[in-house]
Formats: sequence, structure tokens, C-alpha cells
Amino acid sequence: MSSRQEHPRLLFCVTKLREEERRIYDDLIKSGVEVDVCTDNMQLELATIRHYDLALIRCLSQSKALERAQYIELAGVRTLNSYESIRICTNKAFQAMVFQRRQIAQPEFAIAFTFDKLYEYLDRFDGKFVIKPVSSSWGRGVTLINDRLTLDAWIAARESLDPQGKALPVLVQEYVDKSNYDIRVVIVGDQPIAAIKRISQDSWITNTHLGAEIEPIQLSQPIREISKQVTDAIGSGIYGLDLFYDHTRRIYMVCEVNQNPEFAKSWLIHKVDVAQAIAQYSIHAASASHHQVTGLSVR
Repeated sequence: MSSRQEHPRLLFCVTKLREEERRIYDDLIKSGVEVDVCTDNMQLELATIRHYDLALIRCLSQSKALERAQYIELAGVRTLNSYESIRICTNKAFQAMVFQRRQIAQPEFAIAFTFDKLYEYLDRFDGKFVIKPVSSSWGRGVTLINDRLTLDAWIAARESLDPQGKALPVLVQEYVDKSNYDIRVVIVGDQPIAAIKRISQDSWITNTHLGAEIEPIQLSQPIREISKQVTDAIGSGIYGLDLFYDHTRRIYMVCEVNQNPEFAKSWLIHKVDVAQAIAQYSIHAASASHHQVTGLSVR
């Protein structure tokens, strides 16, 4: 029997093998999966892609992740995450629109396609809102607007750097009273596997890259329910879901969802082996594709 019939084959698309990717890779190899690593600066051999059963996408660049997933899917190979889910996750405006259509709790929002339109949103959001670039990560470019003077300064700075408005549109979100923390939920497949509080003492932005502290929390039923709503909306996959607890409405709300969650530091605190969970989920998906091609049943 050929190796094609015996073992699934996986393409691992990465920017580089950081600690997270190395641990995922090691777990895949230990499980007997044939894995080829393709970094961002390597040629993507379109003629041989069809020999893989699955491509696991862990590119740091959002545009590179989208590009690789699209080419690979068009070649007929499943990707994790799917091109469509990456497309939604890498655009905060797309996410907000999808969640609105599926009636998933989230902050009220608007999408500004011109700088002038932002002034109208001061009244709509009672003089206080958050501006987010539609495509960014690690909290970059997220700005709290408190009044017209703040908005004047933000627009003046943006227009001087971007006179043609190429960074538009931007997402405008209502400011949510979330105290000094938000919640990151790691989802693998369609199940949340770990949750942490990200607590900031000095900033309203609760991001670990900006110094937020981490505290593990239980996966409560409300967290499980909203996580399921999100995966029902964008498909099963590997996600970092950011939630607010709105202390005014007393509900969890989706802030945003990330298609490439990092866990090198957080897993040491919540003790859930995220790398192993991702590896096992990828193996199951690759095996399902492999046996579909070879005509063998999946057990």
C-alpha cells in the first residue's frame, strides 16, 4: 500500500516557526502525519498542492494568510482556516456585518467610508466611540474618541498621513463599559477549549502585547453559547474570540475574532495544551480529506 493510502499529508504555511508553530509541528510529527513546512518567502508549488490532504495556515501577515488560503483552496485542498473565514476574520467591518445578520451580541457599530462621516457618529454614539482600522492586529490603530476635539485631532493626523483616504473605511464601535478587562476564548473546531481574562491597569485597551496581565477563567455556559454562535456564523476552525462583559446590559458581547490565535504565554497560565489541540484537530481534518480521496472510511 502506498504512503498516500496510509498516512495523511499536511502543508504547514507559516511566516516562521515560532514557539507556537514549532510545538504544533512537533505534535503533528509525533502523530505520524507527513508535514511539509512552507514559509512566506518560499515558493508555493501549485502543481503539487493537490498531493496534500490539508493546509494549516499560520501566517502572521493577514494578506499572506488570505493569499495562501485562496490559492490552495482553488487547487482543491482544504485549508484551516478556510479562505472565507480568514477573509471575515481579517476585516473587522465584515465581522460586524456577519454578526449583525446572525443577531450575535456585539457593540453597536457603523462603518465610515469618509472622514467627514465620523462627525455624524459623535451624536449617534453620544460623543464617545472607538475607531478601529478594519484590518489590524495587536491593538494597533485602535483609538478612543471622547469628544469633537479628539476627533478633530485624529482626522487631521490621518489626513496628513493618508490624504487619499486609502486607510478607509474604518469601523466605529460604541464604547462598552467592560471595566479593565476583556476575555480571550480559544476555539478549536467548534468548541472553546480555554478562556482568560486580559486585565490592564493603565490602559483601556486590554491586549497582552500592550502589557495586559492574564488570568485564567472557567468556560461558563454563556461563553460556550456565544462561542458556538460565532462558529455557526463563520464556520468551524481555529480562532481567538475576544469578548466583553457589558456591565450595563449584563451580557457577553463579541469584540472581534482572530483567525490566528497566539498562545505561547497564555497556555502556561491556563494549562490547556493549545498546540496539541490544534494538531489533533488538523490531523482529524486531514484524515477525513485523505480517506475521502482514497475511498477509506474514517473511524
